Amino acid sequence: MLHNTFYPAEDGNTETIVLLHGFGGNSRIWKYQLPLLSKHYNVLTIDLPSHNEGNLQLSQLEISLDAISREILAVCDHYSIRCAIFMGVSLGTIFVKYIQAFYPEYVDFGILVGAVATVNALLHGCAHLFSKIGDKLPFAAVYRVFSWIIMPGKRNEESRSIFRKCAIALNKKEFRLYMHIFNQAFRFSKVFEKEHHPENIYISGKLDTCFLRRTVREAKSTCGRMIQMASCGHVCNIVQKERFNELMLQVLDRDFTVTAE
Repeated sequence: MLHNTFYPAEDGNTETIVLLHGFGGNSRIWKYQLPLLSKHYNVLTIDLPSHNEGNLQLSQLEISLDAISREILAVCDHYSIRCAIFMGVSLGTIFVKYIQAFYPEYVDFGILVGAVATVNALLHGCAHLFSKIGDKLPFAAVYRVFSWIIMPGKRNEESRSIFRKCAIALNKKEFRLYMHIFNQAFRFSKVFEKEHHPENIYISGKLDTCFLRRTVREAKSTCGRMIQMASCGHVCNIVQKERFNELMLQVLDRDFTVTAE
């Protein structure tokens, strides 16, 4: 089973939020949200394969979005979670969307933070290249380049630092296999754009140079709600944690009137 932690709601509420981190990270990236969430919700954090020491490796599974999603749902089944709010960041949003598309009974609604939609030619080319030769390159240098492409500039320094520390559990073999997952994710996003998911809320930074434009398009085409955070890049829950937490609580209160900043 995937590494996970379950936090019971302090007030006895029975609603559950499932948190899925991004590529190279682990559940530590939710450290600014966990104290708030666990006051009023059961919170289940799940580490994706190959993330966190001692966790199930992607190389032990079929290399597919469906295989990883089924491992996520196996953890939910372990805690008898039949329907929950799913919140993902970056790559984690792909699994929120995949579960919605193929296992919809598990998802109340999704909060998609720094969502990965279809991508520009640069990122698509990087993922394709690294899927071929990623295990033949020095992993630390490759991941440093990869994280800079997704989270460029000084504003994203804290995000890059946290993700690089978390990525110690990865290695170049697992990194290369995840590039295949990214390639599948980009293809899946083209299909997902054609579905209607008005229950979803997208929260992205206006300075997210890799994903914002196409995420806005996806939110519009799927009838989801879009919130853009000013002075913020890809990983909103870290870069602008106080403002993000305010927006998160509004969304969880079903206050869907919040809009772009």
